[in-house]
Amino acid sequence: MSQLSHNSMIRQRAIALAAITQAVYLVDSIARKGLADAEDCRTLMNSLFADTVRAEHDVAQLYDGITNLQTGLRICSSILKGDTLPQHKTIMSYSAGLMALESKLTKENNVRQTLASGMQRIAGQKKYFGDAMHPNIVAAVADLYGETISTMKPRIIVRGKSEHLSQQANTRRVRALLMAGLRAAHLWHRQGGGHMNLLFRRNALAKEMDALLHIA
Repeated sequence: MSQLSHNSMIRQRAIALAAITQAVYLVDSIARKGLADAEDCRTLMNSLFADTVRAEHDVAQLYDGITNLQTGLRICSSILKGDTLPQHKTIMSYSAGLMALESKLTKENNVRQTLASGMQRIAGQKKYFGDAMHPNIVAAVADLYGETISTMKPRIIVRGKSEHLSQQANTRRVRALLMAGLRAAHLWHRQGGGHMNLLFRRNALAKEMDALLHIA
């Protein structure tokens, strides 16, 4: 592998990992505070309906550019460098859970087919409502997550304040964002990402994220 292609692969993995981080950070924010940045959420919801083929060689295209992943890049870089903030442990746990579920999903043909047909149906609804953030679209994605991913193990148990998680709108947003995080985990694996990368390439990934933040 040439140095150029090696550097490109690290960049693609960094972007995918940042997208996972952004998704689970928003999930944690909703669970703890009942709030999540609307534009960060929109970026991830739109990614569910973007053309995956375009993202095979440029993951950022799925998110309409690096700028929309600044939150994920910043937080993930901080985690990879070993900074300790209260929410980092939770974010890492959710991220690991999504990666494990996505790996298992590759062997679950029936679940994958249900997901694909469900997302195709929801994509038609999105065209009608014209917005991936429309409450009906968020609800449809959340319901599909509940019918498919929630039936698999290990389940991701989202912890937070009951006053927030007891609200249907919040639980729907959480599930929809986990679905977007799962798609990012798929891109991470497609780009050769795995446990060994996180173990031995932490510094390279963090350095790449910092570089991406400077050009975002």
